[in-house]
Amino acid sequence: MARYAAWVGFVVTVVLVVGCEPVKELPTDVPKVDRAPTLPQVTPNKSEPAAKAIVDRAVLALTGGKPELLAKGKVSRANLKGVRFTRDTATQWTEVNRTVAAVWPDRVYAAEDFQAQNNKVVIEGWLRRPEMIVFNNGVPHPHANPTEREQNFASDEVGQHWMALLIPATDPKAVLFDSQSVESDRRMLRLVKLALGAYPTYHLTFDGKTDALLRVEYAVTEFGSPRLTTMIYSDHKPGPEGLVLPYKFECLHNGVAVERLTVEKWELPAAIKDEEFSPPKK
Repeated sequence: MARYAAWVGFVVTVVLVVGCEPVKELPTDVPKVDRAPTLPQVTPNKSEPAAKAIVDRAVLALTGGKPELLAKGKVSRANLKGVRFTRDTATQWTEVNRTVAAVWPDRVYAAEDFQAQNNKVVIEGWLRRPEMIVFNNGVPHPHANPTEREQNFASDEVGQHWMALLIPATDPKAVLFDSQSVESDRRMLRLVKLALGAYPTYHLTFDGKTDALLRVEYAVTEFGSPRLTTMIYSDHKPGPEGLVLPYKFECLHNGVAVERLTVEKWELPAAIKDEEFSPPKK
């Protein structure tokens, strides 16, 4: 959900020339675990019982003990507001608003707007796997490697939007493995790895007491270099349908903060019209 670098890489250039101000560095209230993801992964053929049990507990926590409600997260909307940092530092920023509409497993519409040199910029992306289209202020924006952009954007959506709803972790094709229990800063954490087809391996960190998902880590290749993404969730509280969802997000790339966002509204509609996932016809 945060920082769609795969489809708006040019936004970084725009942000770098915006008149930015310093912003106070906020503490990250999630203990760090020395378990950095790497690109190559070896996965088992099926989920390990101990790893699946950790996710099952997380589902119960998210649904308030009613796991049948989890399927409602397959269709979702979110409105977010916050700041995006420059590529190399967390002391320069620009405000950003984002809206997301998503239908599991292959449709996403994401739009964000911000000010650049006193001009409003609107970036929109429509994903209907395997096709992806991006507009900049209503004009199509091509990419040097459209296949990489589409795959990375889809991987980001899995790791940042849908994972907050635990949808990828409970998909029938998901393989859960390599579970661990560790103590960090006097806090018990449970760790699980998740493999899901052609997506990268996701490293999930759950709170050992509340079973809430706290952190997601994964790696993709971007412009020939690895991009390690860390997604941190906090401020879990009841949302639509009684699901206990995170309302604060922090995203880091290669250890550097790139976004901090607050969810202003979660929605779990019964359906989203299919035409929302294609650019409007002119």
